[in-house]
Amino acid sequence: MIRPIALKHTFTTIATLAILSSDCHAATGGNLSNCRGGCPGGEACVGNPFSQPVSDSECGGCGRGQYWWPCNFETLCFCASTEEGAPRVPPAPASKLSVNQELDICADVLTEDVFNSIVQPTSDEGRALFSYSGLCIAIDNYNRYHDEKFAQMGTEEQIRMELASFLAHAAADTYEMGNIVQTPSLALTEGSTACHVKSNNNKETRTCSEPWVVPGTKYEEFCDTTRTGVQGCNCKNVTMTNVPGYTDAIGYIAASDAYFSRGSISTEWNYDYLGTGLSLTGVPDILCENPDLVATDSQYAWGSGIYKYMEKMQFGTTGETAHKQVMKGNFGGSVEVLYGDLECPSSEWGSLEHVNLVKMRVSEVCKSGAALAIFVEMDKCDTPTNCVTCEGLKDIYDSCREDGSCPHCQTWTQFVKSSAPTVTPIIVESPSWEDWAANQPPRSSMSNRLSSHSVLIFVVSVIIAYL
Repeated sequence: MIRPIALKHTFTTIATLAILSSDCHAATGGNLSNCRGGCPGGEACVGNPFSQPVSDSECGGCGRGQYWWPCNFETLCFCASTEEGAPRVPPAPASKLSVNQELDICADVLTEDVFNSIVQPTSDEGRALFSYSGLCIAIDNYNRYHDEKFAQMGTEEQIRMELASFLAHAAADTYEMGNIVQTPSLALTEGSTACHVKSNNNKETRTCSEPWVVPGTKYEEFCDTTRTGVQGCNCKNVTMTNVPGYTDAIGYIAASDAYFSRGSISTEWNYDYLGTGLSLTGVPDILCENPDLVATDSQYAWGSGIYKYMEKMQFGTTGETAHKQVMKGNFGGSVEVLYGDLECPSSEWGSLEHVNLVKMRVSEVCKSGAALAIFVEMDKCDTPTNCVTCEGLKDIYDSCREDGSCPHCQTWTQFVKSSAPTVTPIIVESPSWEDWAANQPPRSSMSNRLSSHSVLIFVVSVIIAYL
């Protein structure tokens, strides 16, 4: 008899998934489009050009039961009027909450005193741009065109969490409302012209050592030529311009010609400007014609951030947005959706600059949460599906409370009207101006934000060994 030889069989499967925002076709299980069941008379199923660029023809089958891409991804296809000139405003991903009809947001929740206790711009430009009235107008403008509304869905507690989280992100992105432009490579003069700092801008003579544009060519930075027309603003024929009052200024371009980063939450690139203008006014070209309105008009400065907060989706999900995560009480999910692997995981091994930004977000949500008498969890996952977390965020919150580097967080719970900070407040009311001012810690400065882009790579390895 021959003795069997023990064999060791090792099966290794390595699945590598690179998720690119340009071509991710997420499998979400079924038809999730706004066209399912067909569109009403006078409307047709059209593509949303701002999340994943989708053409109208690709959405044709969504109303007839198609369940694969793009019909299996929320808001990629939606019903819009076929009338010529009618606004085609894409819907925001739905939270499935009801609109709160009882509260007037600015009159009942975010009063001007509460706003002033949260928003304290560190520059004269910031004080002029990020105004209370501008925010209230921006909220009304956005909500007029959307069934899924900003700061008006669900309970009063959820509305307060939304406002606290949004204002925290805005404060971090603008460095406490001090920067009207977030692109670090720019220097503005008189607010109307711009020059690259890397070209050794001389602020006294208003000259750049190197021209920003090459004569006879188009300026295409922050303008994707593959996403124009209905998908984005057209790239302008940008040339050098004069600086008012300086006859020898060289190397500058008109700020109104460029789609660089502006707004309460960073808005950049030609497609974001088209989407922002459409979502706030129903008019697609308003910010294409003058993108600098986002840095000069308060309603657009705030509105651009609301658009990004409500509609920027994390790919590979059924359409998770910062708004939807905060409606679940999950601040960490909003960080992950908006900033991805730039800030999550929140580790010094990645970028100290972004760790500082995460600390600022944590500190600012403590500050705004205290003023609004509400607590938001750093990472909260009550359901196994569509749970988005920012790894390391809770650790930063705990450590900066202990070492004092997030002073606002040490006084946060004094203003939350509940038995424990993780319990929904029993009485929800904002502290008085006097109470707030008496408990304000000194502000700490943060370093400038670095801009970078990366691809998120997931590697899954399964090793099964048999003897």
